[in-house]
Amino acid sequence: MAQPESHSISGCMTDPVLHLPSVRFDHGPEIFDIPEADYRRMETGYKRLSSRALLMAGENDTVIISAPVDTEYLALLKACRSGGAAHMIPVPQSGSCLTDDVIKCKTTFNFIRSWHGRIEPYMMTRSEETLGERTGRKINRCNASAADLLNDKSFFIRMVEDLGLPSIETIVGSSDAISSRLAKHSPDPVIVRRSRSLGGAGVWAANNALQRNDLKKLIERSLHKGVYLLQPLLPAILSPNLQLYIGDENICLLGETQQILTRSLEHSGNLFDPVEDAAVRRALISQSRAIADEAALMGYRGLLGVDFVVQDNGDVFAVEINARHNTSTHALWFVNRFFNNDPFMPTEPGATAFARFGSRESRTATQWLRILGDLAFDPDSGEGILPYDTQGQNLEAVISGRDAEHRRWLMDKASMIASQSL
Repeated sequence: MAQPESHSISGCMTDPVLHLPSVRFDHGPEIFDIPEADYRRMETGYKRLSSRALLMAGENDTVIISAPVDTEYLALLKACRSGGAAHMIPVPQSGSCLTDDVIKCKTTFNFIRSWHGRIEPYMMTRSEETLGERTGRKINRCNASAADLLNDKSFFIRMVEDLGLPSIETIVGSSDAISSRLAKHSPDPVIVRRSRSLGGAGVWAANNALQRNDLKKLIERSLHKGVYLLQPLLPAILSPNLQLYIGDENICLLGETQQILTRSLEHSGNLFDPVEDAAVRRALISQSRAIADEAALMGYRGLLGVDFVVQDNGDVFAVEINARHNTSTHALWFVNRFFNNDPFMPTEPGATAFARFGSRESRTATQWLRILGDLAFDPDSGEGILPYDTQGQNLEAVISGRDAEHRRWLMDKASMIASQSL
C-alpha cells in the first residue's frame, strides 16, 4: 500500500533532543471529577510515567526522569538505539509534577537554561510555560493556551464545524441541560463526554433507557459541573487514530493506527496499521491534515493525535484530538526509529502495535522482561514484547511480530501472562 506524503520534518530531530516527560493536566480535578487535593496526589504518582520517554529518546538525547533506570532494561533499549545518552533526576522531588521538580532543582534548572537544542515535552501546560519563562527558553516553541484549547472537546466541535468537516450532531450544555436531555425518552444509544475529558475519564455510553437514567444520576452527582457534550453513539466498525507532528515549517504524519477499545470505550491499545479502504484512508488523512493545519495556525507545536470513528457505509468523523503525546506515541516513535532509523517515518504496517494488559502486580520493565522470557523483544530479530517501565498495575508494551498473525499471537501470550497475576 502506497504511503501518503508525510511532509517529513526529520531534520529537526537529528540533533540531540532534551525530553521533558512531565505528566500534568491543568484541569485535572475536573477531568477526573475529584477534589483538588486528591488530584495533586494522583499527579505526583504520574512521575513514574516519565520513563516512557526512554523509548522515544535517541542515542544522543537527554531524558529527565523521576527515578534511576534499571541497567538491564537500559541495556536492551541501547541495543535498540534508544534510551538516551544521559538521564537527569531532579532533587528534591517536592513538586506535584516532574516539571515543578525541574524548576526547584538547581542542577536541572540550570541545565535547561544552558540547553540550546530542542526540548520535547509530554504536553505544554502552565508548568512548562513557567519553566520557559524562568529559564528564558521557549519550551517546544508553543504556549500552553493553544494546547489547552485543542484539548477542550467543546472547542474541538466548533473547530470541526468551522473547517467544514463532517460532524456528529452535538448538544453542548451544562450538567443540568444534559441531564434534562437524558431524561427524555429515546431508544437511541448516546455518548456523553465532559468537555474536559481524557481517554475513558469523563466519557460514558448509554445504550438503553435504564443506562440513560443511571448516566443522568451520575452527572447530577458530579463534583465539577462544567460543560458536557451529548451525541448519538454511532455504530462504528473502526476507531482509527492518526498521529501527526507539527513543526515550525512542516507537518509530519508519523503514524496511522487502529485503536483497540473495550466495551466501555476505554483504550487498551493501537495496531500500527492504516485503514485498508483507500477512500476512507484518504478521508482520514485529509481531515487530520486540515485539523493539524488549523492547530498550527493557533501556534501549537508538537504531537497531535486525532481520533475518528468509521461507519460501515464509509462515513468518517473526527471525534476528538489530543494535543499531547498519546499513550501509544512512545511505542510508535520507538518502532519507527528502530526499523527506519527515523521516528517520523512510519514503519511497515501489519506487524507492530502498542497494547495494555491488566495485571494486579506492579512490576518494573526488567521484571516483566524476565517473566516474558523468550517472548521479550529481541533487537537482532526485531520481534517480541518490549514493556514500558511504568511500574503500574498493567503490562504496557510495544508489540512487534513477523506479520499480523504473529503479532496477534504475541498479544494473546502477553495477555495470558499478565492475567496470571489477576
